[in-house]
Amino acid sequence: MKVLSIGNEQTSSAHLYLNRLAKEAGKELLLSNLCYEGASVEDHYRNYTDEEEVYFYETYLPFETEMMRPDGIALHEAVEEEDWDFITLQQNGELSGDEESYKPYLGELSAYCRMMHPGAKIMLVQPWAFENNCTLHCFREFYGKDSENMFEMIKHTCSVTSANEEIDGIIPIGHAFRLLGATSLENLLTKDGVQASELGAFAAGCVLYEAFFGESCLDSPFKLKDVPDEINELIKICAHTAAEEYNK
Repeated sequence: MKVLSIGNEQTSSAHLYLNRLAKEAGKELLLSNLCYEGASVEDHYRNYTDEEEVYFYETYLPFETEMMRPDGIALHEAVEEEDWDFITLQQNGELSGDEESYKPYLGELSAYCRMMHPGAKIMLVQPWAFENNCTLHCFREFYGKDSENMFEMIKHTCSVTSANEEIDGIIPIGHAFRLLGATSLENLLTKDGVQASELGAFAAGCVLYEAFFGESCLDSPFKLKDVPDEINELIKICAHTAAEEYNK
């Protein structure tokens, strides 16, 4: 399996445990992320058209747990480097619930990726909502400092946008975070209300595992060390529930 994500630091967090989940399940995975911190889909589109060499190319080789991270990579170089099975696109957290911010950039990027890899699945990652302890100005002004409201805006925007741009599917990381937010893990999925904690990164990785392999993350024996088994199980169950709902 070969996966390329065009994303940002949220994507880096989501990839952190995915290769470990795959390795423990005996699945071969080449996993790469074009990381440009804070990048919006407009930033990615501008970088593509201007051939800007501004990305960290975060790559995990199959069955490896150490990441390679060369910098100075252009978007088109990574897209055209491998015969990718999946390519994911993602808006940054601040703009993730703003439908207009995706236009026309997501469609242009998707069309380019599909032209280069007609057999690949082009997926839209549903970002997680910020937690209520987030202090960012945009969270207060645009989302009313309400995590539930932000999630509903993200959910609606991803649904409408993916349909309009002929995206092959949504990867519901945000939905998994929402389910976990209703448990004892509320406000423990991020470090600062925004960036994923270890628990949040594991949850995101479990959702990605189901999206790419079409199998339950419960089947992978990997679990976080120094975390109680019941917490590991809870994270996997919520990730599986979110993925299963969107797969329908």
